Amino acid sequence: MTRHPKLFEPGLIGTLKLKNRIVMPPISTNLAGKDGTVTDELIFHYAERARGGVGLITVENVCVDYPLSRHGAAQPRIDDDAFIPGLRRLADAVHEAGALIAVELTHPGMNAELRFTEGHTPVAPSAVPRSKDGLLPRALSREEVMKVVGKYVEAARRAKTAGFDAVELQACHGLLINQFLSPLTNKRQDEYGGSRENRLRFLLEILDGIRLYLGEFPVMVRLVAEDVLEGGLTLEDGQWFARRLEEAGADAIHPDFGLGGKEKRLEPMPYPQGWRVYLAEGIKKAISIPVIAVGVIREPPLAEEILEAGKADFVALGRALIADPEWPSKALAGEEKSIRKCIGCNECVVARHVEDAPLRCTLNPAVGQGRDFARIDRAEVRKRVLVIGGGPAGMEAAQVAARRGHQVTLYEKENRLGGALNIASIPPGKEKLNWVTEYYSHELPRLGVELHLGEMVDAEMVRAWRPDAVIVATGSEPAIPDIPGVARPNVIVAQTLLAQKMQFADKRIAIIGGGMLGLETAEYLAAQGNAVTVLKRYTTVSRLIEPLYRDYLLRKLKEEGVEFVTEVEVEEITDGGVVVLDRQGARKLIPADWVVMARGARASDRLAREIENFHPVVIGDAVEPRKIIDAIHEGFVVAKAI
Repeated sequence: MTRHPKLFEPGLIGTLKLKNRIVMPPISTNLAGKDGTVTDELIFHYAERARGGVGLITVENVCVDYPLSRHGAAQPRIDDDAFIPGLRRLADAVHEAGALIAVELTHPGMNAELRFTEGHTPVAPSAVPRSKDGLLPRALSREEVMKVVGKYVEAARRAKTAGFDAVELQACHGLLINQFLSPLTNKRQDEYGGSRENRLRFLLEILDGIRLYLGEFPVMVRLVAEDVLEGGLTLEDGQWFARRLEEAGADAIHPDFGLGGKEKRLEPMPYPQGWRVYLAEGIKKAISIPVIAVGVIREPPLAEEILEAGKADFVALGRALIADPEWPSKALAGEEKSIRKCIGCNECVVARHVEDAPLRCTLNPAVGQGRDFARIDRAEVRKRVLVIGGGPAGMEAAQVAARRGHQVTLYEKENRLGGALNIASIPPGKEKLNWVTEYYSHELPRLGVELHLGEMVDAEMVRAWRPDAVIVATGSEPAIPDIPGVARPNVIVAQTLLAQKMQFADKRIAIIGGGMLGLETAEYLAAQGNAVTVLKRYTTVSRLIEPLYRDYLLRKLKEEGVEFVTEVEVEEITDGGVVVLDRQGARKLIPADWVVMARGARASDRLAREIENFHPVVIGDAVEPRKIIDAIHEGFVVAKAI
């Protein structure tokens, strides 16, 4: 008997019977071929999630009208019958793995990028400049609108022919159908503009066309519940559209945000679990067909509560299933502590939307890498593996080595696992990082890893232990620049301040360093009611900070009244504050009661040098301080090779 009966109750979407209430929403992967063909990597990605127990998988946004509707560097295509065989391979693989499969039909309209449209000007309901860069799209003629309707209907036919169980019409996120629905982007004077009924006509004609040609083939709508931009659609508009779509024969509504608000669709880490569920709850009040809730649903009890409270009929797990494809099967078996919960770091977003690179995940190194990379085989020879350091690199290395059947011992100098995660989780909104440590703290003992916490390792111990393999994951230590006055009693190292959760009130605090460590420490201190000033060498903010989180963090710092002094070099620290030099060489005192050093970290690799004759493999920050994703991926790769 599962602890989450509603979550694992069968459910209906049209004629489809899902084995549970878990849906994987469309998430672009850049795993298709550059020509839009289905690849082995794309098939493995979705089949792996199907094997994990999800009820319905919705394949990422497919291109319905090449090149004008191309919306990604490596996006699957469905605009020609030539793509049906590859799509059939994908559908068959997901079915064989135990899940139903739908596909999202997408046209970005005015939000298409010129680098993807082969230079063609993006099209839209009206020639309204887009907000991000002022590009003026070309307004579709009435005849062109009808042709695009036909493109959607033909795409749905191909999906059915390829063996898909349903289609989802992308009608939110500021894409073409959303652009027709919203008065901000639809200024048409014909039957496709003006009233709500007219603005809905484009979507209704697509739905009617699919119904006419494909009969009872299920159609879901990923509907804009409200726009984020002022003057756009409201939740009341979303409810009205949903009622009309139900009348027209839509089988399910998957509500989300519309124009603007990319941060609200791809939330950075500080956003709370389930915060977007109110959209589904609002739409559900207006209709009787199934509603799918989406938005930072990470833990089974939350998913169960959403369903039990009647806020939605299904829950969508997107990034949650990227981080752990087995989320559903683990939840069903009551093994919730074994779920690798997505922390919202958005490395997946950076890969897909910033770098045009294949999907990746901080916590799951296998994402986007294909079957061979993901497979962890039992080792032919069982070895004694010593892992020194219990941060993310060491914990992942120990886990993978244990799964390969090795005898693994891990030493960590602190009295708990986590390493730098225990510091990084202290600033406001970073609490989800504790999930990483909680996961490994459960998994390592379960896998038989021998843990020695609160114990230092020296070269003599390694020589006495005589392991077959040594993995050094000793992390990093604060980088303390040689600044006159740095040893004064009014100077604190940021890492120490956070580790000890120091509290201050009504103090003037100067922070030397404007990277992520400095900015997060500034927010931590400003939230306590202090007057905080950040001293930076440059005017720009580090590119190493994920863009959505960077914008969120800078906004929070502004709200907290944090001041920035840029383009300065620190000359010395005094009892009264920090003396800086600007670009013109002028000296200035920044008054401060306390000075915080936040110049980052440097590798802690002394032990690795002392045991060179054991040929240790050095990973994570002990090589060079970087991101969590680098540490975990290195731990995975190194342990697989032992």
